[in-house]
Amino acid sequence: MFLYPALTIGFLFVAVPLLVHLINMLRHRRQKWAAMDFLLASYRKQKKWIRLRQLLLLLSRLAVAAVLIAMLCGWTGSRQMLGVLGGSTTHHVVILDDSYSMGDSSGRTTAYGRSLVALQNLTRQLANDGGIHELTVMRSSRAAMTVRGGNESGDIAADLSAQTITSDARLINRIMATEASPIRTDLVAAIDLAGELIENTPTDQTILYIASDFRDRDWAEPRRLAESLKAISADSVSIRMIDCAVAPTSNLAVTELAPLPDVWVAGVPVVVHATIRNYGPNDVNNVSVDTQIFQYPSSLTLADPTLVVSANVESLPTMVIESLAVGEEITKSFQVYIADQGTHAVKVSLRDDALSIDNSRVCTLPLSDAEKVLVIDGTTDGRGAYHVASVLDPGSQVRIGAIPDIKPPSFLRSATLETLLPYRAIYLIDVEEIGENVADSLDRYVRRGGGLAWFLGENVNADSYNNSLLAGERRLLPMPLAEQQNIPQPDSLSSAEVSSADVLFGEDAELLAPLQVAGDAALSMIGLSRSWTFEKPSLESRDDAKRPRMRTVLKRRDGKPLVTKHDVERGRVITVLTGLDNRWTNWAGDPTFVVFLLQANADLWSGAAASTQRFVDDPIRRTISLESYAPEATFLPASNEPPRIPLEVAAQTVPGDANQIDMLAEFSLDPNEMVISGESNISDVLRPGVGEWSLVRSDGQGEVAPVASVIRDGEGDLRRIDAASIQQELMPLEVKFIDSEVWNNETQTAGSSTLALVLLGLLGLLLAIEQVLAYWASYHTKTIDQSSATAKQSFLKHRGPFSVRAAR
Repeated sequence: MFLYPALTIGFLFVAVPLLVHLINMLRHRRQKWAAMDFLLASYRKQKKWIRLRQLLLLLSRLAVAAVLIAMLCGWTGSRQMLGVLGGSTTHHVVILDDSYSMGDSSGRTTAYGRSLVALQNLTRQLANDGGIHELTVMRSSRAAMTVRGGNESGDIAADLSAQTITSDARLINRIMATEASPIRTDLVAAIDLAGELIENTPTDQTILYIASDFRDRDWAEPRRLAESLKAISADSVSIRMIDCAVAPTSNLAVTELAPLPDVWVAGVPVVVHATIRNYGPNDVNNVSVDTQIFQYPSSLTLADPTLVVSANVESLPTMVIESLAVGEEITKSFQVYIADQGTHAVKVSLRDDALSIDNSRVCTLPLSDAEKVLVIDGTTDGRGAYHVASVLDPGSQVRIGAIPDIKPPSFLRSATLETLLPYRAIYLIDVEEIGENVADSLDRYVRRGGGLAWFLGENVNADSYNNSLLAGERRLLPMPLAEQQNIPQPDSLSSAEVSSADVLFGEDAELLAPLQVAGDAALSMIGLSRSWTFEKPSLESRDDAKRPRMRTVLKRRDGKPLVTKHDVERGRVITVLTGLDNRWTNWAGDPTFVVFLLQANADLWSGAAASTQRFVDDPIRRTISLESYAPEATFLPASNEPPRIPLEVAAQTVPGDANQIDMLAEFSLDPNEMVISGESNISDVLRPGVGEWSLVRSDGQGEVAPVASVIRDGEGDLRRIDAASIQQELMPLEVKFIDSEVWNNETQTAGSSTLALVLLGLLGLLLAIEQVLAYWASYHTKTIDQSSATAKQSFLKHRGPFSVRAAR
């Protein structure tokens, strides 16, 4: 293994000494010379010895070249050479934090990309080390979704579970192809499951690596993380934290996008709120907010997988945020007008910054046609129904979306759930009595998402209401009715309770939010002389836990509730403790009544309204009637890079009650179950954006319905915490912190530093040997004294060259 494989081409340099030797042989030229006969005869006697010396010299020079190139290439050796651990077994457990904040690209690459590089370098190092190494890799998102799906098996959550590392380190290739998930999660589930794997995998030593970005939101108070780490800490387990993030740069996020609760009707403008937050370290100015509308006309019968969305895309004018301080958030409102019925979608996006996944958000906008509301007036003159109907349907060119259907009190005597379901909301004005059957039907209607508003006037029978509406599990009144009371005059109240107005804003005046800016003065023209009161709860009552959370919208001068609202499962109930009779109040003729009734109607409708978005890790569900739709459908997950891969889904029958009208079925894609079953397309289902159901109606026509998938807010806060603070919080655990860059450098050179010293020493030894062999293989004359040289020269002068043989 080499740190710099590209330089291995330098091993061709090893052949240079050999080439030099061959070239030198080609330069020899044969020349006849009589005196050479004597030299050749001597050479033939010592030929083998001379060639051996030359061969050793050539080999030493080749070895010098090979060792020099090996050092330049960063040779790390092999398992056999560096087997310092002998036959010991080490379990390396790597937890990769892949929550979506790891997609922070403040540096040259994302934090998750740095964690993958750290894993890759670790695997390469272990592949070259001696001993037995087992590798476990687990991503935090998979661990969290496995636990959420009801399975606590570490083997299922892990991408690799105790896999033995060989010289072939390709076992992590599949993990290297992953990206940061769109899930917001902590590391508790991953640490707990890793502890289970460590306990069930007996080894000589265990090293736990946690590669994360160590954000302040998760590690400022890591009590749960510390408890999980302490549960697996032991003498044989060492913990290393790999810090993969850098100092954060600017990050803006769209934290919320939703239509204002209202009557969502085609042809009526809908107000949409978008909230943008500055998570960066600096103030920002002139932030552009782009908005797109995805319209799904009824003529669209088939989803197109080759497009990002199959809808008609319309861009609205860009909104500009002039300034946004650090940590500040701002809500921008805009109107969306769509004339076609059906479910459409809205998308708001910002310019790219350090964390791109939170720069956009989507929501759906389900628009229906005008729907009926039931109005029943128990008074003899019917003025209460007139006041309500004139506000909800003012006529002329003003369209609210509600169609009042005024019925007499006798309509309730035979009312069942089936007769109430066609109405989006029900208004009961001074109805005298509520029977047991009617109360049961109203209760089931509200629990399914219906809206119910009471106007309690003089004709109301309190005992009938309390006995029927609060019997058993019913909670159609927030508290039992007590008695009718006149409003006390200001002079009968203490100075602290005196108010010039009969009606005041309550603690939760959301239904009158447009008027709250003016304060209680906006209600000063409302006259109130009489209203119902609630019973005071008994200290010994056991029903307190069952009572719904009552919110006071308006209150009387003496502080007692006048208008309240509370939820009953999916539905909502608004209780007005006064009638619309002029003898009790003049509120029906005051402009504030119009504001209240429109806001109340929107609030009542929102209970039955379809959800406008889902979190990416929640199940994707679609309920259908088997009489209207085929039991098979196709889902196209959200994607910014088509083509989209369609998923075939079969519907499962939904158990119903005896009063169910149609046979219902449900299409479902649960990401948690997909993780447990090991399905490969889980990343597609988790992607945020606009997905699409492609349904088939019973008449054979297709239908396309969008689904808005969004991330959970919070991961966009990129503030970091220093290692010293974490170590202090985790005491007495011994935790070693390593920066990812330092870690990568260490793992790249691990095992090669000792070898480099060995190679350096070997190079010096080979150079010395080469010099000795070069001297040995060359020709050198012996040194003789001057007298001997003179005598020899005199002898040769008189004898001539042919006396050489005799001299020898």
